[in-house]
Amino acid sequence: MSEKLIIIDGNAIIHRSFHAIPTSLQTKDGLLTNAAYGFAAFLIKALSDIKPQYAVLTLDRKEATFRHEKYKEYKATRVKAPQELYDQIPMAKEIASAFDIPIFELAGFEADDLIGTISKKINEKNPKIEVIIITGDMDTLQLVNEKTKVYTMSKGLSESILYNEEKVLERYSLRPEQIVDFKALKGDASDNIPGVSGIGEKTATDLLIEFENLDNIYKNIKSPKIKERTRELLIRDKEVAYLSQELATIEINAPINLDVEKLRITNLDKNKINQVFSKLEFKSLLSRVLNLNFIKNKDKMSSEIGEDGLIQKTENKFERNKKDLKYKLINNEKNFKSFIDKIKKEKTFAIDTETDSLDPLKANLLGLSFSWKKNEAYFISLRLKNKNNLLIEKTKTPSLFDNDKNKISTENSNPWLKELKKIIENQETEKIGHNLKYDLQILLNYNIEIKGKIFDTMIASYLINPENRQHGLDSLSFSELNWEKISSDDLLKDSPYNHAATGISEKTNKKEKMSFEQVDIEKLSLYSCEDADCTFKLGEIFKKRLKEEKLEKVFKEIEIPLIKILANMERNGITLDFNFLGKLGKYLDSEIKNTKEKIFKEAKTEFNINSPKQLKEILYEKMNLDSKGIKKTKTGLSTAAEELEKIKNLSPIVPLIQYYRELSKLSSTYVESLPKLINKNTGRIHTSFNQTITATGRLSSSDPNLQNIPTRTDLGQKIRQAFVSPAGSKLLSIDYSQIELRVMAHLSGDKKLIEAFKNDQDIHRATAASINNLPVDKIDSKLRHQAKAINFGILYGQGPHGLSQNAGISYQEARNFIEKYFQVYSGVKKYTEKIIEDAKKKGYTETMAGRKRSIPEINSSEIMKKKAAERMAINSPIQGAAADILKMAMIKIYSEIKDKQDIKMLLQVHDELIFEIKEEKINDYYLQIKEIMENIVELKVPLTAEAYIGNNWGQMEKIKKAS
Repeated sequence: MSEKLIIIDGNAIIHRSFHAIPTSLQTKDGLLTNAAYGFAAFLIKALSDIKPQYAVLTLDRKEATFRHEKYKEYKATRVKAPQELYDQIPMAKEIASAFDIPIFELAGFEADDLIGTISKKINEKNPKIEVIIITGDMDTLQLVNEKTKVYTMSKGLSESILYNEEKVLERYSLRPEQIVDFKALKGDASDNIPGVSGIGEKTATDLLIEFENLDNIYKNIKSPKIKERTRELLIRDKEVAYLSQELATIEINAPINLDVEKLRITNLDKNKINQVFSKLEFKSLLSRVLNLNFIKNKDKMSSEIGEDGLIQKTENKFERNKKDLKYKLINNEKNFKSFIDKIKKEKTFAIDTETDSLDPLKANLLGLSFSWKKNEAYFISLRLKNKNNLLIEKTKTPSLFDNDKNKISTENSNPWLKELKKIIENQETEKIGHNLKYDLQILLNYNIEIKGKIFDTMIASYLINPENRQHGLDSLSFSELNWEKISSDDLLKDSPYNHAATGISEKTNKKEKMSFEQVDIEKLSLYSCEDADCTFKLGEIFKKRLKEEKLEKVFKEIEIPLIKILANMERNGITLDFNFLGKLGKYLDSEIKNTKEKIFKEAKTEFNINSPKQLKEILYEKMNLDSKGIKKTKTGLSTAAEELEKIKNLSPIVPLIQYYRELSKLSSTYVESLPKLINKNTGRIHTSFNQTITATGRLSSSDPNLQNIPTRTDLGQKIRQAFVSPAGSKLLSIDYSQIELRVMAHLSGDKKLIEAFKNDQDIHRATAASINNLPVDKIDSKLRHQAKAINFGILYGQGPHGLSQNAGISYQEARNFIEKYFQVYSGVKKYTEKIIEDAKKKGYTETMAGRKRSIPEINSSEIMKKKAAERMAINSPIQGAAADILKMAMIKIYSEIKDKQDIKMLLQVHDELIFEIKEEKINDYYLQIKEIMENIVELKVPLTAEAYIGNNWGQMEKIKKAS
């Protein structure tokens, strides 16, 4: 096998990392390290994936290059990167030095030229060494040959692609040596290489496929294979084409001295790496370094979990846990009795369930783990083992009806559960869990309720860092404890029944099809004990941090009480009208077919409407629609929804495409998918509510995602009609009216806004009247629509550009609207200015209930990021307060109805709560619930909730008064 050399394009990776990783990644002292972290993470990934014997880092210099001498406008349109990015280049150099990787940079030349030169020298002098270029820049694809490949990032930093000659051909329909001429023809906006004006990606590709290269194109300029219009463009811009060719060509003869042996990677010193990573606080990367095969002194690595973040041993994790930790499998009466005697003395313990499914309504309990002391845990096995060491005696899943009356009896399922029930239902003890909503539902299947004080480490992590999406137990153990847990993949690796794992997905916190039923009981015990142990340790850490961050109130009074409510709502589920969906599906299929035919008629050809590439060619090339103002992606002009909205009046084909997309999404996302989600035992759909997804505190849902069902279109309402009440019951929807605007009025204290709400005015009509200086009765629907756009636009910190798009008015009109708005509502203007100023000082915003959101980019030197952060600062306290108010209302309502048999809380969507109520009890409950929602907090303006009743969610009538 040949040896490998990696050439690292430092600037490309640093730039990509800076924009891919949030600027919330900082040291405790506030030093921004996101780009350096991304550089380090991708370096480790490349070293691990490629396993090279040699490595070199190339970097750009500040000086102008020879290309600027040829063309002064070279890269002139490129927006200068923020200083925060450049400040991290020395960190990247320090990281490279810690890995003993030489650094090449040369005045007058770009990093690409050094890459090209090194590649050529290695190809010529050391042909047995394979060269792999590590970059995020596609320019280097021109260097690909039999001995040189390009390893590039895609989707931020999460994925990578290795380009060889075949892969380049597959991507561009061109060979690597044709890439330069491709850019010579179409240009490169990112480097301000002009190219031939009017020639796009498709034409450039077609020309090169036909004529091979730029020279041959001009030699055959009169060929009938070149369209007349294209010929005119080529002749007009011939000099520009050849200039562009020079600018796009990577230099392969830069004046550098290269000794390949000085690039060899040998015996990297973990102490040097540890020192740099510890300084930059890259704890989560430390243990990844150990997977590299050239780290010296692996056997001397410390396995302690110290504050200095020392790297752990890389020995088998099961053996590590067995040898170093006090984990005990409880699978006989003697040990179980001893365990019960011990846990009875404890006031706080962590608990975790192991099951055979991620769906709590289908799952069977395999065992429970407990921990109340660091590095100690117990796993209670609730299954027997046969001679093949496989788990047996699977318990039948219960059917769920009103308020779980048909739970499995603990006496009938397993005798040990009777004792565990006493422990878990003890009101005097605190239970710590990770995603307790799942454990709570599993135990309810066995008539066991988690009682007493509870602490959820997943929710604590979310409250402390709501911008982070990684709140899974494995991720938190890694980042907070510097401990690499046994993963579900580790657990199932050697199982002959290689099912997926149980638990919550580290990436999404969603249900996945998983099972631990066939796992070796010893391994399952080590895995589960570790879960409980890590949960207990995280509990201790997060309790202190919640107190330090002053987040205890929102944690204890809102998020923790909500766990049981959401669990109950998930178990209740909602009935689906299968027959109605079937009819709707047939209608959508017919509409999709008819709409496709209309699109093809307008385009005068058939094509794949779902292909952005083909759609782009039809709209912007074949039909030549005006593309001014349309965003460009890496593959050309965008066909995203917001871009099509800009050109919808230019051709009938655009509204047809928009309609086709709506039809297709509704068909695939709901009509086809919803029936598959019906639980066979309950006959209902049971969505999952997520507490730890949105940074503002709003709930989201999945399987299905009910938040995304369109509400403003007739088809969206049709989907809602499929959600129905059973015979003898009705669906009750109670929805807060304009809650965010009311919160804005309260927080800003604006007298005019407060007066409008107190007088129960149509706030949008009142705003339109004030801004346009007209009587309210003179406000038509158009003026009201514009006022509505600005009312909600202000909530989201929108400027003239955003408002002009949403309101359908010119930029100048939008600017005038905003100026007039702030003249009328001067209190709102003062509030928005103050909230931005406070966020700049504190680095975060806060809701009335104490929920915080970090806004690190509000002091960014990059204007776009700063403006986005300011919009976030304005909106977060408002949207967060609305979320808190609704959650508080849910908690109060649940306390009133939890023991009732004639009402169920089913869904929470946006500002709406949906209940299933016996018909004869509607008036009793709707008044009670409405009163709770309207009085849950005291604001300077009234909170108004509107009630609707119906047999299905899509066709509901407003309740005006009790009948």
